[in-house]
Amino acid sequence: MAEENIEEETQEGSQGDSKKKLIVMIAIGVVALALGAGGAIFFTGGDSSDVEMVEEEPMMEEEMPEMSFYHELHPAFVANFTGKSKKNYMQVYVVALSHDESVIDDLKLHMPAVRNDVLMTLSKTTSDEIETVEGKEELRKKVLMRIKETMKTKTGKDGIEDIYFTKFVAQ
Repeated sequence: MAEENIEEETQEGSQGDSKKKLIVMIAIGVVALALGAGGAIFFTGGDSSDVEMVEEEPMMEEEMPEMSFYHELHPAFVANFTGKSKKNYMQVYVVALSHDESVIDDLKLHMPAVRNDVLMTLSKTTSDEIETVEGKEELRKKVLMRIKETMKTKTGKDGIEDIYFTKFVAQ
């Protein structure tokens, strides 16, 4: 009989524990829902009746960033240095920049003339002229001016705003 009482108490205790666990789980669920609803109201600004509508001013044409179009003039330019020099040739990778896509299309169309003029400009260079960063920058400016001249002759507008040497090797 003592054993029966112990078994009954154990069964009642386990049923009581499972009821307590169920109540605790429901309470946690209710609290989680309340917190979620409160967070949603907080982050969305609550009642929309106190929200004042503010119109944003459209960006002026000057404020809008211009699109940049880059075009790599490939293959790389390889030119011999003029005169007697320590180095024999240079290899230069050039990328052109324009803010007008039609200029890039014109550049592609007239690429043989552009490549010719760039090679002629590079071929007039001595190795001493490009020893320094300033010398390379000066050469870059000469090549840019030459490309602008060629494009102006071929299309009536230069349109190429800058060029970049993306690789420069002299040997």
